[in-house]
Amino acid sequence: MIKNSQNAFIKTVAVFILLFSLLLSVIIVFDFSTTSKDYLIFLMFLLACFLIARNIYYKFLREENKVNYLEYNHKFDENNNNQLYLSLYKSSPVPHLIIDSYGHVTSANVAAVRVLGLKQLDISGLNIFDKLQSDKSNKVDLLLEKYRQNVSVSNETFKIVNNKKEVWVLLSLYNLKDAKGKKMGIMTLVDITNQKKIETSKTEFVSLVSHQLRTPISGMKWSAELLLIDNPGNLTEKQVKYINRLIFSIEKLSALVDDFLRVSRFEVGNFKPEYKRVDIGNLLKDILSEFNSVIAVKDITLNKNFHNSSQKIVTDPNLIRIIVTNLVSNAIKYTNEGGVVSFSCVNKNNKDLVITVADTGIGIPMSDQSYIFSKLFRAQNAVRNVPDGTGLGLYIVREAVSILKGKISFTTAENLGTTFRVVLPVKLSFEDL
Repeated sequence: MIKNSQNAFIKTVAVFILLFSLLLSVIIVFDFSTTSKDYLIFLMFLLACFLIARNIYYKFLREENKVNYLEYNHKFDENNNNQLYLSLYKSSPVPHLIIDSYGHVTSANVAAVRVLGLKQLDISGLNIFDKLQSDKSNKVDLLLEKYRQNVSVSNETFKIVNNKKEVWVLLSLYNLKDAKGKKMGIMTLVDITNQKKIETSKTEFVSLVSHQLRTPISGMKWSAELLLIDNPGNLTEKQVKYINRLIFSIEKLSALVDDFLRVSRFEVGNFKPEYKRVDIGNLLKDILSEFNSVIAVKDITLNKNFHNSSQKIVTDPNLIRIIVTNLVSNAIKYTNEGGVVSFSCVNKNNKDLVITVADTGIGIPMSDQSYIFSKLFRAQNAVRNVPDGTGLGLYIVREAVSILKGKISFTTAENLGTTFRVVLPVKLSFEDL
């Protein structure tokens, strides 16, 4: 830039010297002594006005050309960008749909046409929400309600049944407005059918194997118990010890198989709650009594609070047992000897049943807290302090709470303890279901 300025200055000086030399030559050749002084001043002033006007003209001309050039380039870039976006939208391998405020398709790219299994002409005006299905009965309605409330949705699993096959997709939906300010949405569908098939096959395999294992496990336990019952006086102390250890291992194996069965049923989506009228207070006291022996061994203090919970509600007692058993079992397992475990169940105005399990145990590290409900996940300090575990307990608890349409949350601090809080909606009659 500095070099260009120097070149311009040199050229300007050269032109000035040339013009000044020409002016001197004219003065020498022509005799202006007889010319009126006022006339010469007028000519000089006229020439100055001409030069000034000329410079202003070229200045405005350059600015106008610059504006036109920028406008042209802007329109050119805008048109190119629009063409680029349109080309990407049409040829993208990811299905994209543009829908109106009611969910009717106004535009679909080639990939979306393929996923829906329809012709391009048949898609226009189609209500996309009518093509979606889910394992959860109200999930499609919830998606539509979120769209109406301008809430974006990302990576939700849905099933699309087209004319040819069943397709599973990860759906994302974002709210937009067109040039006139009218509401519209862009929906993205990522085909995960193959992954879903693999996942289903794995789950069904685990379920099949688990079912097949239950029979021999029951046989082993029955045989071991018969050894203790039949002529116990013929067994030495060491033999009794070995048989008890065998029964303990069989019970652990049986519990593991039961966990795998529960997980497979949750994931396949065929788990149906069996609602009954239950005295929730008596049910919880019965569950807690099962931990008396392990509490005594670890010298743990168990505090109980059953505020306004001794009444009959409609729920699935097996799911309640699964939730409470896993939470209390974890609290005891990860609390050191002499620690405290607190159990609370509060019925809040016959609207919510709030179950709280708190301990003074090892807590959950900050880096592991976001994964604590994941399947087969165990926190680092849990693996280090208590190697025996599957990482299925909290996953099963979360699924059981979800089936009962409740919520689960926790607060924790490493080496200080953890508190889990489960909120379940109270149903006083079967009409509330």
